[in-house]
Amino acid sequence: MGISEAFESVEFTLPSLDIFNIPPRPLIRTPLAPVNTPLERFFRPLSINPRFFDLSLNPEFVFTFVAVYVTVVLLLNQFNAGRQYRPWALTRISIFKGFMVAHNSLLALFSAWVFYGIVYYQYDHWKSTTSELEDKSSAHVVEFLCQLNSKDYRILAKPPTGSEERVIYMYWIFYISKFYEVVDTLIILARGKKSSTLQTFHHAGVIIIGWTGLRYESPMAPPGAMLNAMVHTLMYFYFTLQTLRIPVLKVFKRALTIIQIAQFIVGLGFAHFYLFVSYKAPLSTGAPQAGSFKANGQASNVSTGVTTTIPCLGNQGEGFPLVVASSYLLPLIYLFVEFYTNSYTGKAMKTTKVAKVK
Repeated sequence: MGISEAFESVEFTLPSLDIFNIPPRPLIRTPLAPVNTPLERFFRPLSINPRFFDLSLNPEFVFTFVAVYVTVVLLLNQFNAGRQYRPWALTRISIFKGFMVAHNSLLALFSAWVFYGIVYYQYDHWKSTTSELEDKSSAHVVEFLCQLNSKDYRILAKPPTGSEERVIYMYWIFYISKFYEVVDTLIILARGKKSSTLQTFHHAGVIIIGWTGLRYESPMAPPGAMLNAMVHTLMYFYFTLQTLRIPVLKVFKRALTIIQIAQFIVGLGFAHFYLFVSYKAPLSTGAPQAGSFKANGQASNVSTGVTTTIPCLGNQGEGFPLVVASSYLLPLIYLFVEFYTNSYTGKAMKTTKVAKVK
């Protein structure tokens, strides 16, 4: 009997309440996978300094940055209100417009690069994990989605060293970009406008959920980053056209807001898929034997013929990012729907606009 016949069982189960506890401090792998090909050099142009990597995941640094960001926004909102929301003087110089064009266009290209990079490495990772399998079943797909670290694989072959690190590298770059994207808010404030609750909450919250996803190596992080990067590509392309004063159909603006809302709903729904799914995997013997999976020339343990149920989220480190993401996305969806209602229904249709948030 083939592996797909024996271990393809996927179950929907209730999660253990233990996964909702605050997890202990994790040990994070610095993604220093080797660069071997021109394509890999394209997706990994920079080496990550381990100290900077550790700093970017330090909770004191992350929450201090978020607190400073929110405080500055609140103070500048009051400053703009005192000036009757007049644009700042710097917005009248050509350099400012040039900066806005560069800011939006480069972020559009960057988002497309991140999207393609994560898709490429995830596909490469999938090929390496299934290279030893004659058949592939739904259980293999579920294990691939549920286990970001190949050391936890039970029914998939172990991929070559570095596959996950490449995915983590792309996600880290994506995460770091969120610190820069607060410039969106500064541009709005410089133009004399008020940073809305939606705008401020979004940029503060996305840093925190990006941090939890990377810090605890959440399997939900790469799919979420792919979805977000795809939407960002469209959004910053639109903002570039808007800055260049190139006319854009109102139907596109409205569709863009719908896509934003759909992104959060789909992402939240997919994240909860992890919460209720388990799959069957074989119990293994304590020593490698002939006929077992092979990876890097090393045989892994073979099945005893007995299966066990593996939850998609099996510990606090995997469950905690879901709690954080839900706490962020639910109010964000509400704020976006409220924005959509105010902007695209009734009299608001006359002044249709797209929120400059992701």
